[in-house]
Amino acid sequence: MPIDTNVKEEYIQVNLSVARDDYDTAIAVLSEIDYYGFEEDPAVLKAFVLSKDYSDSRLAETLATYFPSQEITREVEYIKAKDWNAEWEKNFHSVAVRDFCEVHPPHRDADPKMKHHVMVAPKMAFGTGHHATTWLVIDQCESLDFQGKRVLDMGCGTGVLGLLAKMLGAKEVTCIDFDPWSVENTLENARLNNEDGLEVLLGDASAIPSTCYDILLANINRNVLMADRDRYIAAMNPGGTLVISGFYDFDEAKLLAHFGQAGLKHVGRKEKDQWVMLAFEKPSNREGIK
Repeated sequence: MPIDTNVKEEYIQVNLSVARDDYDTAIAVLSEIDYYGFEEDPAVLKAFVLSKDYSDSRLAETLATYFPSQEITREVEYIKAKDWNAEWEKNFHSVAVRDFCEVHPPHRDADPKMKHHVMVAPKMAFGTGHHATTWLVIDQCESLDFQGKRVLDMGCGTGVLGLLAKMLGAKEVTCIDFDPWSVENTLENARLNNEDGLEVLLGDASAIPSTCYDILLANINRNVLMADRDRYIAAMNPGGTLVISGFYDFDEAKLLAHFGQAGLKHVGRKEKDQWVMLAFEKPSNREGIK
């Protein structure tokens, strides 16, 4: 059943004193207990949850389980209900990735000077291009050949990367996200862009179809990338490209080693605001892979 994004619901903002190095882990584990949005400030991690889904005891137990050595303080703020559609329309501005691609909302005109335009109505889903990691992956897409390729967008958020791949000539695009809001939003954005044929699936890496892909885009977080590496590799055609982002520069060496140990060849890197994008190639059959 479609999600009604016009519903006005009260929500809670929890400010957590998690160590900055552990933001990715905290986001991953809190997402599993109904937290749907996050804002990363240098001093605190802001996590958002609907009032009806908030449980202080469950939050405390989760933090104690995953961060036993940290004494994490939490400050809870109750936020009044508001019209989220009106809110994002007021605050969501277009984002330009150089002159290559513009991500813009329906209420703003496209910039005719840009080569490509993706229209998104993000609602509560992640991936508008404002975040450095989405910007980095979009930027990397300019150097990739999508023509006639099969593409997988893991952790699709708004579907902006999958939609861009289709616009760049991809033959088939599969988008996967564990968040029902993201799945619904990706389908809506496909309609906005008049892009038919996107396969949009609810789930994690276990939902990846048996089809093998030429290009795999995974803008998620460090822990998920590490855990799902082998599933990604198994889903790639020999000679295929893997683009990953969603982690800080201090995690770069760990991810390079982890993916390199599996036999992938490191072929690209970009950085923005301490966030990093890495690109890899899967060896051809004759080269072999571990």
